Amino acid sequence: MAEHNGFHRLSHGHNDLVLATAFNLYGTRMATASSDHRVKVWDLHEATTQWIVTDVWTAHDAEVTDVRWNGPYVGEHISTIGEDGLLRLWEEDLTQAPGSGRRFKKVFELVSPTGVPFMSLDLKNIGTETYLAAATRDGYLIVCEPEDHDDLSAWKVLWSEYLCMTPSRAEETGFRLSWHKEKLPAWPAILAGLDRKSLSLAVAVGNVVKIFRSDHDRKLYTAAVLEGAKDLVRDVSWANGSCRGHDLITSASRDGCIRIHELHTPGAVSLPKSATITSVASRQEAGVRTPTTKATTTSGIGAGLAGARNKRKDVTAQPAGVVKQEAKLVAELSTHSGAPWRVNWSPMGDLLISSGDDGMVKVWKKAMDGKWLEAVEIDALRDI
Repeated sequence: MAEHNGFHRLSHGHNDLVLATAFNLYGTRMATASSDHRVKVWDLHEATTQWIVTDVWTAHDAEVTDVRWNGPYVGEHISTIGEDGLLRLWEEDLTQAPGSGRRFKKVFELVSPTGVPFMSLDLKNIGTETYLAAATRDGYLIVCEPEDHDDLSAWKVLWSEYLCMTPSRAEETGFRLSWHKEKLPAWPAILAGLDRKSLSLAVAVGNVVKIFRSDHDRKLYTAAVLEGAKDLVRDVSWANGSCRGHDLITSASRDGCIRIHELHTPGAVSLPKSATITSVASRQEAGVRTPTTKATTTSGIGAGLAGARNKRKDVTAQPAGVVKQEAKLVAELSTHSGAPWRVNWSPMGDLLISSGDDGMVKVWKKAMDGKWLEAVEIDALRDI
């Protein structure tokens, strides 16, 4: 293992290509998924700062194409998808010896509803609640939650739908997805009426990124569409940082650019300044739906006309908790010699990491003038 400036280069020990990696919430555990059908779990040894293999097992009967850790609030779980068309959830069994191949046991399995393998998946936690989203290679999105959030062995479908017309089998697709991982959405959206426990999901669909949010009834709707890419979007990542008042989402496109969008709530500057997230949250928990506009008192003919208008509006009124948002393209980075393949935000949402066809890993940081500048460049094809 080579080490330099805090970066490690290690021999993964798989018998084929590593197709995906994932870290746990604290960055102390890592999972690697490979074309050799296996998954490896690594633990960081604090004293030596070395990565030690905890267990390795055959997770699928085909290439394992994606892997994700769940939050540590209901035990240690890993979710995987493979070219066998299956999504599986694995739970760590601490009674089994490390390296036995039985340390992680399968507790749930989902067969692709379309018969086409899953392309990406992601897990989200709100406290001890867990949610799962997965997209197939032909563009079918499925969002699930457990029947009991304390038991992840049985799940139910919250929402499922084709994201677009079914692409041809010879066409490259990029249905990648990313949950907004924080407990609360950005505060202007909450003040505008968005449920504080709204599920927020970014999904790459062709050359755009669709932003889905859930209303008070946990039904998903399209809150915004991020445009600007001139070719297929291959990856998307949603940054933490709800306290900034807007969302930050990045995407990687086959046209050679990484794009950063801000997601804003229209009319945020006119929202009542005395309102707080705490008061809005308490009203929502009590079942009181937060109005999106300030109420006024009328009387006589004015009240009658207002009532008539409200009745007409009720016919086409949006469900409670639906807040449409506006996307603003704030950066367009021509980053790699070739096309970028993967993008990801740091846990604090202040650093952006990208990789591409040129074998380079780049780290980007926002400068004082608001421009995104390349901070670190790593040649992944040679020793660090």
